[in-house]
Parts: sequence; C-alpha cells; structure tokens
Amino acid sequence: MARFYLHDLIAFLLFYKGRSLFALLGIVLGIASLVFIVAAIEGSRLKADRIIGMLGSDTILIRSSFGSRISFRHIPMKLTMEHYRKIGTIEGVRSVDYFYVKKMIVARGGFSKHLMVEGFTPGTLEHFGYESEWGRFFQSKDFKNFAKVVVVGHDIVDEFFSGKNPIGKTLLIGKIPFRVIGVYKRKGKSPRGTSMDERIMMPVPTYRKFIQAEYGKLFAIVAKVSPQADYDRVVGDVKNILNRTLKPDDYFLITPEVIRKFLSMLSASLGIFLGIASLTALFVSGFVLSNIFLINNRIRAWEIGLRRALGATKRQILVRILLEASVIAIAGAFLGTLAGFASVKYILPLLQIPVVYPLESFFVAILFSMTVALVAAWSPAKEAAAMDPLEALRRRL
Repeated sequence: MARFYLHDLIAFLLFYKGRSLFALLGIVLGIASLVFIVAAIEGSRLKADRIIGMLGSDTILIRSSFGSRISFRHIPMKLTMEHYRKIGTIEGVRSVDYFYVKKMIVARGGFSKHLMVEGFTPGTLEHFGYESEWGRFFQSKDFKNFAKVVVVGHDIVDEFFSGKNPIGKTLLIGKIPFRVIGVYKRKGKSPRGTSMDERIMMPVPTYRKFIQAEYGKLFAIVAKVSPQADYDRVVGDVKNILNRTLKPDDYFLITPEVIRKFLSMLSASLGIFLGIASLTALFVSGFVLSNIFLINNRIRAWEIGLRRALGATKRQILVRILLEASVIAIAGAFLGTLAGFASVKYILPLLQIPVVYPLESFFVAILFSMTVALVAAWSPAKEAAAMDPLEALRRRL
C-alpha cells in the first residue's frame, strides 16, 4: 500500500513537472548557498589553524610592506638591523631571527626558471618547522665560510633533478653554482595555495655576498615569545619599537590573533552575502511552492472530492499534500547539497580557502528545505482538507 501511495505521489509531481521543477530550483539554489557558507566558514577556520601551525602560536612575524606596488624583482625592505637588535632585547622574547627574499633565475642542464631565493639566519628553519629528509641543514661553518650551499624543497628536486636525490649536485643561481646539501620534508600547499616545496634557501652571509649585498635593511624578522611571557605585551613592545622610525604602512605584523581575525572577517562577509542570497532563494521558493499548491487545489478539486467520497479523511488529504511538499524538499536538499559541494570544489580554491565538505551541511539542508516546504504547503493543505466533497465533485460536472 505504501509503495502504491509513493508511486502515485511521484506520478502526480511528474504530471505537474513544470511547477514542481520551478519550486525545486529555488530550494536547490538556497541549499547550495547554505552548504557553501558552512564550507567557507569551516575552510577559513582550517586555513587559520594551518597558518598558525606553520607560524607557531608563540611567533611574531614582522614583514616589510609592499606598499601600493608589488614586485618580487625589487622587494622593499623597511625593517633594519637596529629593529632586529632592539626586538631581541624585549623582555619575554626568547629568540629572534631574520631573512631575505629575492626572485632569481635558477638553472640546471638547459632548464631554467624564475624562483624565490631566500637567505636565512641559523634559527629560521627551525622557527618554521622545517625537517630534513635528505642530507643536512646549515651548520655554523656554512655561515662563517660564506659557503655556496642551499637547502631545497621536493618540487625543486622534481623539476631540476628528475626526482632523484640531489645531494652534492649543483644549481646555477644567477651565474653562480651552488651545491645542494639538504632537502626538507614536504610541506604541501601554503594557505595562499602556492607550493611550499618550491623553495631555495641559503645562509644569510652567502646570500649577502652572492645574491644581494644588503647589510642594513631586512625583509622580515621572526621573534619567538617565551611561554611564561605575556604575548600581547610583547606584541605591544614590538609595535612601539617599530613605530618610532616607521609608518604603520611600512610594515605589518602577523600573529595568531591577526590571522584569525582576518579570516573570521572574510568568512563573515562571505556568510552575510551568501546568507542573504540563500534566504532570498528559500523565501522565493517557499512563496512559489505555496502558490503552486493553491493553484493545484483549484485544478485538483474534483480529485480531492473523489478521494473524500471514497473514504479519505481530512487528515489523509492534509498529510498527502504535505508529503508532496516533503518530496520536493528532500529532492531539493539532495540536489542543493550536490550543487553546494560542486561550488565548494571549484570556487573555494579561487578564494584561497581550503576545500572542506562538511557533512553536517546536508542535515542543515534537510532541516531548512523541509521547514520551507512544510510552512509553504501548510495553508494550501488545510484548504484542500477542508473542501466540501460534494462541492468539489460538482466542479467537474
């Protein structure tokens, strides 16, 4: 009996497929937006956790600002060695390092590519959680002797050495050969979506002698805060030191709080925009669905009267129409979730947000679509259930 009832229900919806599809489309658009919102918020949280994991929850990263013009060929360096020394004297700072970045032509065996070359102080690799997989990292003798050595990522190994162990082999940076002494473990994608395994790093003295003879200014400073220290107080002291000689636009601080605040603002803005679009789509679909069932009451009056005459109760008529609305709602939730997951797959990477498929969004979709459908169909269902069977049958005569 239940199978026959379900078959009859689906047959009715297919008979009025134009109206059913129109209502279904509104629910699909609304649910797809809701799924995308949930995924964007979850992805933003994941991105924040990844950045903080790479940076370290006890780290303060101070970087020179690019200003209005961004060019890796000429990266502005507003920070100075004096800033570095003064930050190192702040109470609660347990270590401080700095590094340089410059885009150079890197070549080997006829293949060349423009890549970022970085000059690191002894503690910078450990600050950012790099681990050696092949060879070794820099030793004190490399810094003292201006050794022409580099540590590279696996993308460099794949591109220049066909994936084979490159230890002891050379890379041409500019016109100078450098020996590969180490390869760090894979880091994957950065929160911005760029590869963290396509990096070439060398000791700062080597960088200054062969890449860029810069001794007074710095690209970035990395400070580690002691666990016992007041992190916010240390951040305030760092700002006070920088603001004595720099404008606020000359640098920016990256801290866990700044990361979370920025990404929460991004996800909130996205949520507000898509939330309005989603609610609008659901409201419109509910309005359309309600009108469809009201029109159907006029068209199906004879059918409803016949069902009542054959013994159907008011409750059965009411339940039938609510079930028709529920079928549309469940189909809309399912299709809307699939559409939402598709948008997550293709749109979130463009926004540089990690792709997340939150399963709870499906249950949110079911809840919202069922609510919209049942609220929209309630009044038409009550009207249909209250029809006088004799009056309804006369409409066919």
